[in-house]
Amino acid sequence: MRHRPRRVRHVWVGLALLIVTAFTSAAAQVSVPTFGTRGAVPEELVGRFMAAFRSAVGAATGLEVRNGELITPGIAGSLEPEFAMLIAELDQARYAVSGELSLVQSGDGSGYAINIIVVDAEKDRSSDLISLPLDPAGMRPTVDELAAAVAAFTSARLELVKGDAGLFVSSEPADAQVFLDGVALGRTSHLDVVMAAPGRYQLEVRKEGFLPDVRMVELRGADTAFVHVVLTAISGGSIQVLATPRANVSLDGVPVGASPLTLAALPGTHRVTLTREGFEDEVIDVLVRNYRVSRVERELNPAADPLVYWDERREVLIYIDGMIQPGAYAAGIKPGLRTFELRESRESRTYLRAVPEHGVYRLDLKTGELVAE
Repeated sequence: MRHRPRRVRHVWVGLALLIVTAFTSAAAQVSVPTFGTRGAVPEELVGRFMAAFRSAVGAATGLEVRNGELITPGIAGSLEPEFAMLIAELDQARYAVSGELSLVQSGDGSGYAINIIVVDAEKDRSSDLISLPLDPAGMRPTVDELAAAVAAFTSARLELVKGDAGLFVSSEPADAQVFLDGVALGRTSHLDVVMAAPGRYQLEVRKEGFLPDVRMVELRGADTAFVHVVLTAISGGSIQVLATPRANVSLDGVPVGASPLTLAALPGTHRVTLTREGFEDEVIDVLVRNYRVSRVERELNPAADPLVYWDERREVLIYIDGMIQPGAYAAGIKPGLRTFELRESRESRTYLRAVPEHGVYRLDLKTGELVAE
């Protein structure tokens, strides 16, 4: 009789360890079910992509990747946060990825694209819709970029560094989500003054059915910044465009401004074109869904090597080795010592700079330095 309580105690300890292990395992897992398809996408391509993507996600995140064997293609390819949360629940994982491989028809013929969203079931948060082209003969760049996006989401900072700088955000309409440097703060009308370390932050305010508002705010110590945001209603979704370096943006062939910017767009597939002198054009087919933000983020490829470019300002004339440069980059520049002359109003500044054999460099119009990009 004296041994029975000990055995009971051992059973309870074992059950407790099992529960703790289950919760720890779920928190360290990401569910990546086989994605759905839109259009005539070969099963062989889906299989190859999923195998490569799961492997890349595991390597990029350090998390255990589950295959979501119980998840139907309809749920896996929904691209809706609510269904993606269900994927995580069914697969007993903290994170889940919903995705779709699609056939894209364009004037250049047909190709493929991949669209995904990532969710965190524990913190009830989701990513924007991420769209990338998919080349069946060379899918590695797309796989790696998507895996990096998943890793960035799973490792995102969830709390701000506390400090004595205050921020109060209100919006019209109310009950909009507020993010500061990607950290969710809550909803307007339910949000008190937020305290953070002094510095420059990206403030984003979102509400379903309205165009997201993104702006930079400067928070100062021992002071409170008051920001009121008036959101613009939209029918459809929106496309958020980021490019490095900044680029001119066209939507379906119509110029709409320069990055970074957010565009309203009707549901469906749209073509975003990024252009900048000295760099290759980027053309991206983007899927837009009702009340969702589709995110386009690109690093432009240089059209020459080496490449020296600058942020064009009409009041500044650039001369290299005595030759005026009509655009925003040094066409045909050769490696070696070069003389850069910057003329602004009645002032002229001359710098001797060494241009390396390879690489991309931004000419700083204030200091005359060549900054490696």
